[in-house]
Amino acid sequence: MNNIMNEPFTSTSPLRLVFFRNINDTPIIKSFLNVLTESEKNLNSNPSQEFWDAYYQLNSLLIKGAMEKKPSKPTHPVGESLWQYMILRHFFDDENPFTLFCESQLLTKNHPFYESMLEDVAVLLQMLNFSWDALIKENDIHTENIFSKSIFPPSANEPSFNIAIRKNDPEQFLKTLSEYIYKHGFGIFLNHSSFKLNSQGQILPIFNESTQTMDDLVGNTFQKQEIIQNTKALIDYNQGLNVLLQGSMGTGKSSTVRALLHIFSNTRLRMIEIKRDQLGLIPQLFKQLEHRPYPFILFIDDLTFETRDQDYKILKGVLEGSLEQNPNNVRIYATSNRRHLVEERFSERQDAVNAREVLEEKLSLSSRFGLILTYSTPNQKEYLAIVHDLAQSMGLNMTPEELDSRAIAWGARHINTSGRTAEQLVHYLYAEQKQFQKETAV
Repeated sequence: MNNIMNEPFTSTSPLRLVFFRNINDTPIIKSFLNVLTESEKNLNSNPSQEFWDAYYQLNSLLIKGAMEKKPSKPTHPVGESLWQYMILRHFFDDENPFTLFCESQLLTKNHPFYESMLEDVAVLLQMLNFSWDALIKENDIHTENIFSKSIFPPSANEPSFNIAIRKNDPEQFLKTLSEYIYKHGFGIFLNHSSFKLNSQGQILPIFNESTQTMDDLVGNTFQKQEIIQNTKALIDYNQGLNVLLQGSMGTGKSSTVRALLHIFSNTRLRMIEIKRDQLGLIPQLFKQLEHRPYPFILFIDDLTFETRDQDYKILKGVLEGSLEQNPNNVRIYATSNRRHLVEERFSERQDAVNAREVLEEKLSLSSRFGLILTYSTPNQKEYLAIVHDLAQSMGLNMTPEELDSRAIAWGARHINTSGRTAEQLVHYLYAEQKQFQKETAV
């Protein structure tokens, strides 16, 4: 195997890495090293069953990795083959001192660990340039070589990256890699813009992001302009306020927040959805995000607290801050169907010794948000205008009078004339129209 493997590759031990040590624990790298081990045993004999098991296991892992749920076109470089794509994905998914450093500042040769970084990159570069053709030939394999298949068209940033790989110069590749991370980032924040938390507070990407844009939301022009300007201040200057969007159900509060990702898609804006029962994870999340060079919106949808619910104190403490200042790059955007986030009952006033203080404490939570935007239910004229705009965009073939009649009846049935009600109606009418066209075409 000496003709396709050189130091520091060895098939009998993990890759000799310092910064990218974590990738030794990935199934693909473990399987890769297993293939090399079994291949070396075949130098003077036909491939063993153990070799074939290892080889097809690696094939299976590569195909599974390439076909699993992911962005339609990765943001990170994809290389020139399936093998390079999967290795590069491991590079850019790995959070380590090297990637974190390069994300925040440009790497120079004066860095005290520059030589160690160079050694890591030499190993990674050799892995990218591994000759699968040679291994396949030596083991007399006649099945398809999936390792060399190209699965993505090259990105705009690809040529310089591929040149650096082909040149096989560790110093040039280190420079190219570090500059790319500095400009574009790495990990989940590179390939995704919206996220959620699991029960342990781990940040997970959301794959099926909302496709609704701000232009799709009819009305509330002032509110949309205000939240856009506030978000721009966060992105440009780490300024901006925490925002509360309050008002009736279905008026577009949540859609307004989600549409910000489309408006600022060419920026580093990232949004993390926080559920009502995850408020206690926010302080921990602050620590994770404060040193990352991204502006973050923590989005809490449909935020309300019941009378005896004490969790509102967690959010109040977060909004007020403490001796330790909240991160400059993180803001909380919340929506609520109530004017006051905490339900207040008359019995509380009678039972509490400090009734006034209790009431003021609960009602003051809303005031902790620096920007409060109120969304009201459209009147009938506004509701019908929304219906007509949506119907036109969906290509509905109905007279204005017929559309008005259906819209008024639909609103009465749903006891609501919100934008959401209008959207539901138009989708219903669209399906009805398609079904009619299908039946009449037969």
